[in-house]
Amino acid sequence: MIASWAENALMRPTVGQKLKKLVIFTIIAVLVIHFRNVAFNLTPTLPVLHTPLQHPSPCDPIQLPTALDYNGQIWENWIYLEHTFKKFEPHMELKRRDFPHGQTVRPTVQMLSHFLNMTHPDAERMRHTHEELVEKLPEYPDNVYEGRGIVMVAGGRYSEYSATTLGMLRLLGSRLPVEVWLKDSSEEEEGWCDELAEEGISCRYMSDYLGEMTAFVHPYQYKIAAMYFSSFEEMLFLDSDSIPVKAPDAIFDAPAYQETGIVLWPDYWVSTESPWLPYIIGESLEESTSVHNITTVDSGQMLWDKKRHWKVNRHVRSGSYQANALPQTLCLSAYYNYWGPKYFYTLITQGGAGWGDKDTFPTALRALSLNYTQIPHRLETQHYNKGNDQPTGSGMAMLQADPSDLDDFQPLFLHSNFIKFSVRRLMCTNCTEMPSALTEIQRKKDDAVFFVGQVHNRKHANWNALNHWKRIFAIQGKGGLNHLGMLDTERDIWRVLERLACVGVWSDEDLCQRTKRHLKLTFGIGESWRGAKQEGCSWLS
Repeated sequence: MIASWAENALMRPTVGQKLKKLVIFTIIAVLVIHFRNVAFNLTPTLPVLHTPLQHPSPCDPIQLPTALDYNGQIWENWIYLEHTFKKFEPHMELKRRDFPHGQTVRPTVQMLSHFLNMTHPDAERMRHTHEELVEKLPEYPDNVYEGRGIVMVAGGRYSEYSATTLGMLRLLGSRLPVEVWLKDSSEEEEGWCDELAEEGISCRYMSDYLGEMTAFVHPYQYKIAAMYFSSFEEMLFLDSDSIPVKAPDAIFDAPAYQETGIVLWPDYWVSTESPWLPYIIGESLEESTSVHNITTVDSGQMLWDKKRHWKVNRHVRSGSYQANALPQTLCLSAYYNYWGPKYFYTLITQGGAGWGDKDTFPTALRALSLNYTQIPHRLETQHYNKGNDQPTGSGMAMLQADPSDLDDFQPLFLHSNFIKFSVRRLMCTNCTEMPSALTEIQRKKDDAVFFVGQVHNRKHANWNALNHWKRIFAIQGKGGLNHLGMLDTERDIWRVLERLACVGVWSDEDLCQRTKRHLKLTFGIGESWRGAKQEGCSWLS
């Protein structure tokens, strides 16, 4: 009995042995947690990859632009214009077909000449129609337009992209007033326009000005309508996805703009215009027999002085317009867009890349022999992050240059034509309903990740970055942010997305928490917008 008790006592662990086991267990547990976190990148060690975060200083309220009178002179001019456009309707329809010869290889004259079924009598008749139309366009309306500002078209999912662009404008310190144009009130996210008004941004409805009379039913036609009815005499037009990387206010004073009154930016694509186009618009006396060295434009950003490019006295000589004239470029662009889907979009591109409004603007300038500033720099491409901060080789956005410096490429706009910076598009996990503004055709075409979020779509290029708290933008090498000194751009975009996800009409608790986490773990900064607000300046921390 005593021997059995002694044997059990020897087998029972002492207090010291218990402590030793506890210490060993604790060390093992800590190591397991550490290696799990390293494996899943839950607590990454973040290098300092950005300059210190600077919050905007308090600012005075930005005055809202005054809307043009619905029934005033500009409305009377539009009634006259629409009547004139209908009177000089193109006599034939050019149906859109896809131009089969690519986007970046310059096509031959033979390719271009045989694509449209247009005869010399067809072109001659349209040339005469065009010539008469230009003679009937109205004079510039004095005392109607005033000041400088930004014009943008939104609506449907484009409102979410616009919200990001507008947020960047104010975050970067832009003081320019803005007009956001919607097709009608049904396209406004409830309460959004009230929020924008606090930041010097006004909503406008095209239906208030166009009524039910217009043929402007295609989205490509909305741009010219917004430009025409905007209250600004000098305007910077921005697409909803053309995001500034610095405040653009100073470009109105750039010599490149002051000299000509218009600045246009280049696109990737080569021109596929019909050889009959120069003849029809009065630029040549016959069908073109050579391939024009024409750079197509990216109309995602345009700087435009309405008064300088409207109309003064001009006459026709030898079938072409005198070079010293200053005719109504904006009105002629409106004519091309009014009949764009039926005729001019296809005449200008023959169904090639860029079918739509974008090249109607330089075409009007060519037709009237007017000088304008074409940014001389070839646009740069921002690439996706391969995962190690190196570029993938796949472009995600176009970088457009600042016209203030025509000798050295300095980025001003990030035209995000592939990736769309909507917080729902990137991070949403419970957006199951499609926006009512989308048509059935758009629903079929639209990428499903818009509704479930790229954070959950393993097939999307951004999935790895969003799930491992890495940058979407490449940093190193050509095609990376460092190449053009834009290291803070993606961080600032996420600051805007954080605010949209957490405060206001786009807010959602799930989106908010996910966006905060991404901002913290990717860029090493905490909550950058905490809801503090001062009148007229809500981008305060």
